[in-house]
Amino acid sequence: MTLRKLRRGEWRVQDELDLHGLNSDEARRLLTAFLHQATQHGLRCVNVIHGKGWHSEKGEGLLKRLARHWLTQHPLVLAFCDAPMNAGGSGAVWVLLKTAGRESGSCSYPPA
Repeated sequence: MTLRKLRRGEWRVQDELDLHGLNSDEARRLLTAFLHQATQHGLRCVNVIHGKGWHSEKGEGLLKRLARHWLTQHPLVLAFCDAPMNAGGSGAVWVLLKTAGRESGSCSYPPA
């Protein structure tokens, strides 16, 4: 139900982070700090742009793969899904953050 609502756009995107051009260490640090700050400011839905990886070696989107992996492990993330085409498509994810009081074991996310 939560993931379906996120995919339908029932939560307004309240902030955005662009990871283009960062190495994996920089991207992970920035993503972690961004999610923490967003939660501290009471945001529920954010857009994380990681790119599609078209310009990377072997055409493999390293930041795309890593960002999705990090999101599955992050305790503040309730769910995430591909952004709609007008918001980045498969080069971005909409992330639904937990609210205060949510148990960290109640994550719901799509398989990476």
